[in-house]
This record gives sequence, structure tokens and C-alpha cells, in this order.
Amino acid sequence: MGDIDKRKVKENEEKDAVLRIAVTVAVILLIIGIIVVVVKVLNPKADTQKGLQKLKQMEQTDVAKVDKKIRKLEEAERQADEEWASRPASEKFVNALVMGDSVTQGLSEFGVLDAAYVQADRGTGVSEAADNKIEEHLAKAEELKPQVLFLAYGMNDIKAARGNAKAFAKAYKAVLERLKESLPDTRIYVNSILPVRQSVIDENEWYGNIGEYNKKLEALCEKEDVTFIDNGSLVKEEYYTEDGIHMQPDYYTEWVNHMAEVADL
Repeated sequence: MGDIDKRKVKENEEKDAVLRIAVTVAVILLIIGIIVVVVKVLNPKADTQKGLQKLKQMEQTDVAKVDKKIRKLEEAERQADEEWASRPASEKFVNALVMGDSVTQGLSEFGVLDAAYVQADRGTGVSEAADNKIEEHLAKAEELKPQVLFLAYGMNDIKAARGNAKAFAKAYKAVLERLKESLPDTRIYVNSILPVRQSVIDENEWYGNIGEYNKKLEALCEKEDVTFIDNGSLVKEEYYTEDGIHMQPDYYTEWVNHMAEVADL
């Protein structure tokens, strides 16, 4: 092959190399262009002009007027809450029923709640040895189907269960299971047993187990997914009647308010 032919071959090879480089660069630039377009589409820039206009509007807003409106709304809401909370018990308990013993009877006897909202009898308890009125109470609850049901038993079970808190909890468990099955849409609340005067404990040591009874009862409520209401802090020395067990009218007003608060009535 002559020198001229060699030069031509070399020139052609150089041209091919340049062409390949040019094509490669063009492809790379195209890919970069596509990436830039995709990024812009997926991440559009915020409309800064709209943002600036919004800021100007905010600057022009009378902050004092806005604050006044907010305060007015808050005051109206507060007054509405106070009015709702101050409703008479007859309105709060219209869809509720309170069941219990002679301590519970005071709710209707002292006129704190209408008798229609109270199912209570002297001597009634959940233990077998207690008055069998409990069956009547349960049947009444199943008949009325209240939205909210408050149970307040235990004082008579102190003697009936002979101070045995475990036996008391077992008996109460049977009551709760029956009510939960027969009244699945009813919210159930269990009231604690109230403390008694020391003079009562001195006469019958079983009453000294009330604290243990309440512990068992609270644990049972947690297990059965039922709300336990502790009313012990509501009791004051001046609330006791002469027997050291039952309560004066002032206690019942506080008790009703406490039940309504816990149950959000």
C-alpha cells in the first residue's frame, strides 16, 4: 500500500473517531437535558409571587381584631361548657340508672335524683348470702336498657362474705359478666365501697377490710374493662349519719356530680 493510501485510511479513522465522540457527547447532553426536565416537572418551584402577596395581606391584617374575635369565641365556648356542666342532675341522668343498696337509696330519698333513675334496696348485695333483691335489680336494668349504668354494691357484702374480699370479687364478677352480655351497648361504672367510721370497725372487724374489698373490685373492673369510680375522697366526717355507715344529703350531691363527671354526662 502506498503512502497516499495510508494517509487516507488514517484520515478516515480520525474522522470516525471524531464522529463517535460527537455522537457520544450529543447523547450525554440529551440525557442531561431529559433529567433536568424531569426534575423540574417533579419539583416545581414555588410561586414566590403568590407567597409575597400573601405576606402583604397578612401584614395588612388588623391583629387586634383577629385577637378580639378569638377571645370572643373562647368566652362563648367557656360559657357553653359551664352551662352544660351546671345542668340539674335530672337532665344529666336522664339516660342513666344507678343500682345499689341502702346507701344508694339516699339518692332518691333526699331528692338528689328522681326515683326513676335509682334502683336500690336496703340489705342488697352481690353475694349469695345478701338480700336476693339483686336479681330484681338486674332484671330491671335489662328491661330499661339504660345508656349508662352505675353499680354501687358492697356495704352489705362485708357481712355477707364475712370479710372475704376474694369471695366478694367473685360474686361481683358474675354480676358484671351478666350485665355485659345482656346489655352490650350500655356503659357500666362501678362505685367503690365507702369507708365507715372507726367506731363501726371497732364493733365488727370485718368492716376493716373495706380497703381490700375496693382493691379487689378495682382490679376486677380493670380485667372486665369496666370503669371503677373511687368515691372515698368525697367522704367527710360531718357527712356520716349516727350509724357511721350511711351519709347525709350533702354527700349525695357531691357523689352525683362525681359520677356525672367520670361518665361525661
